[in-house]
Amino acid sequence: MSEYSGDGASGQPVRATGQAEARPSHQSGARPSAVLLDFHNTLAVVRSVNEWIDEASDLVAGGPAPGAIPRERIRNVWGDARRLFPALDWDLDPTAHRHAFVSTLNHDDAIPIDVAEALYAVMPNQWMLNAGASDFIARASAVGTRLGIVSNIALDIRPALERWGIATAFDAVILSYEVGCVKPDPRIFRLAADALGVDPTDCLMIGDSAHDDVGGAALGMPCLIVPPEGTWRAFALASPS
Repeated sequence: MSEYSGDGASGQPVRATGQAEARPSHQSGARPSAVLLDFHNTLAVVRSVNEWIDEASDLVAGGPAPGAIPRERIRNVWGDARRLFPALDWDLDPTAHRHAFVSTLNHDDAIPIDVAEALYAVMPNQWMLNAGASDFIARASAVGTRLGIVSNIALDIRPALERWGIATAFDAVILSYEVGCVKPDPRIFRLAADALGVDPTDCLMIGDSAHDDVGGAALGMPCLIVPPEGTWRAFALASPS
């Protein structure tokens, strides 16, 4: 049974552990041997919906004026997709991933299909590192903390890591569509810990979802859950002193 402390909505990191006695090792005076990061809304955030629309519009001849595209439909695309396609495991299949995104934006003709497809095509270009991420990665790498990413996604994020100059800092990149399971399934956290060569109990998970990112708690893996605008607080807690 997992134990939760809050939901992260206040911007303060909250803890989830698989056992009552388990705690993030840095809280007891020693840093964890490894840290796992969620990708979207933890390591990376979307830079600007307006810039996203502008870039996509360049790919569409005679498309609608940028002001005519509903921003909220784009901002809420994955939540709306879950409502429209509750049985679709899009994080396990790139084709399903693209279908969920494009069909959700195009639902009720809110966004023309060619614009929705263009938005999907340029989506990876919109990712940028979250506040505090670069400093945390540099500090953790300097002291030998092993780093990994565990993400529910059906796109390869490695080109983005290369673009940001941090690809070599990560010892493991575990993507759901490549390993065939999604968070919160404990198996994906076990795969990540094994890839890093550490016990799950000595591997801290940082993420934004109190549902998905605490799956490792079943293995005794400590977790810090915090919304994207407050992730720098979790990075500060996990950083070597």
